[in-house]
Amino acid sequence: MKGKKGVLRESKNMTTGTGRKIVGGVFTALALILTGQVSFVMTRRIHKVAQPKVYRKNLFAEQMLSLMMILTSLDIMLGIFSKFKNRFMKVVGWIFRIIAYFSSAVVLFFSGKIIIGSLIRHRKKAEYAIVLGMALEGGRPSRDLIYRVDCAHKYMLDNPDAKLIVAGGNPDKNGITEAQVMKKLLLKRGVAKERIFLEDKSDSTKKNFNNSMEIISPDTPFVLITSNYHMNRAVKIAKKAGFHSVYRLPARSEFFPYATNVFWEVLHNINEYTGIVKDE
Repeated sequence: MKGKKGVLRESKNMTTGTGRKIVGGVFTALALILTGQVSFVMTRRIHKVAQPKVYRKNLFAEQMLSLMMILTSLDIMLGIFSKFKNRFMKVVGWIFRIIAYFSSAVVLFFSGKIIIGSLIRHRKKAEYAIVLGMALEGGRPSRDLIYRVDCAHKYMLDNPDAKLIVAGGNPDKNGITEAQVMKKLLLKRGVAKERIFLEDKSDSTKKNFNNSMEIISPDTPFVLITSNYHMNRAVKIAKKAGFHSVYRLPARSEFFPYATNVFWEVLHNINEYTGIVKDE
């Protein structure tokens, strides 16, 4: 017969095993949903944007990170890396386990940082504002680009003396740039053309700010308008470019692709250390 300690130990192991399966199952389901959403949203964008090669490269990197998250979740639930009998395979299993767990931890760390950063909003005003562009989809503005324009429009209404720089190149097949599309939308909303300055030569966030320095000096305070999930990285890039006073005014973002967009930002945060994707 089993002693009292043996029974308690067995009960504890069963409880721990059940808890691991539940936590692992939840994380596996979330990882699979994220992988499916990323693949769907990014594949759809690839067929519409002006730079499909960049999006394909990003999609591959995002899928690799998703795979690491799935492996981590399955290991939590089933202990897949602990089932090997051969010593060599056990070592290989532990190497994969370390890679998978580290990758998942990096994704969760940067995701948290991006989401928290998206909630920061400055109430300060400035003479100038910069609204950042976003890849056109089939020559049309995406929902998030329209939200950025709406946010910029409201700021211009609330600050009648303010001037706005619309920044974004990446022309579509007809040569229409992101900045031109934003300017057109703002003119339709009643913003005077004299208050809008065009920066339509850039193909990345970094170049947005470098080119904007031809319009305003680095010492000029400005309000930065971009999607909430993009704000953290955009502020960092602006300050690296040489701007000293950047006030955050995040625009809302579309709900369904939000996780994919956060994942995109995670990838570009990782890119600062690895250089695996082109900066956008």
